Amino acid sequence: MRILYLNPEPSPENTRELLRQRGYRVALVCACVEALEMIRGQSFDAVVISGEDENPEVLDFTVKAHRMQPELPVFLANDWGPELPTALESLEGLAKEGEVLHG
Repeated sequence: MRILYLNPEPSPENTRELLRQRGYRVALVCACVEALEMIRGQSFDAVVISGEDENPEVLDFTVKAHRMQPELPVFLANDWGPELPTALESLEGLAKEGEVLHG
């Protein structure tokens, strides 16, 4: 599973490392503009955003990302906290079920 990890306010949190330890391929970006370019040019299974959920730049990014790829799930790491890996695992399970049903 490929995760785009947007960390616009670099902080010493360990979410990115935790995701890697769980076997996710994580692409780290620090700028919303760069994240949008990556969404345009690459395929991701989810976006994880670190930082303030009321940051206007992050809100604008979320709207633009949703317009570009409405099916791409976006998670705010601060809101999910320790439940984030479980949510991503559930998402991965749903994707596998979809492959079985349609494959």
